[in-house]
Amino acid sequence: MPLVCPDGAVVAYAWKRQLAGQAGASAVDRTRLALKAFTDQKLRFFPHLADDSDAEPATKKPRVPLVSPANLQEELSDQRTVADFLSHLEKEVPQLRTSTYQRLDWLKQAFSLPSAVTQSNIESMKDHGFHSANQLRQGSADHVAADKVAVIELFFPSVFRAIISLHTAGSMEPDAVAFFSPDEGGSHMHARGFSVHHVFRHVTQHASMALQYFVTVKPEAALHLLLEWICSYRSLFMKVCSKCGRLLAMDKQAALLLPPVRRPYHNFSKNSSDDVQTFHIACFSDKE
Repeated sequence: MPLVCPDGAVVAYAWKRQLAGQAGASAVDRTRLALKAFTDQKLRFFPHLADDSDAEPATKKPRVPLVSPANLQEELSDQRTVADFLSHLEKEVPQLRTSTYQRLDWLKQAFSLPSAVTQSNIESMKDHGFHSANQLRQGSADHVAADKVAVIELFFPSVFRAIISLHTAGSMEPDAVAFFSPDEGGSHMHARGFSVHHVFRHVTQHASMALQYFVTVKPEAALHLLLEWICSYRSLFMKVCSKCGRLLAMDKQAALLLPPVRRPYHNFSKNSSDDVQTFHIACFSDKE
């Protein structure tokens, strides 16, 4: 039976929904999300218990922040919009191309992508109304307004294409992410879709857990951290596993040779994006 509060409100068991929605997350991530949801509900319906919950044991070890608070605040203040951050990211990361879309525009774009995308295809599509971050900053009436950006595309030629969905158009709150092959196209290409290639399916599953971690631990910088972490995958087919030292390893479940598709996201920071470790699925499981 649900718990009925003195004011007649029924406590929604949000922690159960969190567990069900994060079935792909690790046990630690699921527990953290469940505890946070339960605590929020308790403070909402039983505010008189807030004083007890705020008191933390003196022996509790403080959590190390993902990034320096001073550096984080400075970066967030300089990059107030999605376009500002994407423009900054393009300058910092070699070969990265970013684009922004409204939701319907991206669905049209994904469906029209050819099976083999070339440089001329990409430039042609952008010239016909699909807008890069630099174009967005110009504020032309023909381009997507900053407050209507709902989908972000990160494209590394010959490596991958990542699609990130924002919770509300124009916000800095990511709610879904997916990886695809650079020569992949079709209606399945959206932030909650899955690639037809096993390697990108595995990366998408791992990226979804990273997104939930960033949103939970550092919500005000979740988008920044997620995009920086995604960019670490530009070496997906080049960087060997940090544990076994091999580029390819057999995935027993899929019976396929796969590159290191796991990258740690705990304590990830912008300064460590170039030195992030890489692991095969089996090696990453052994590490945990």
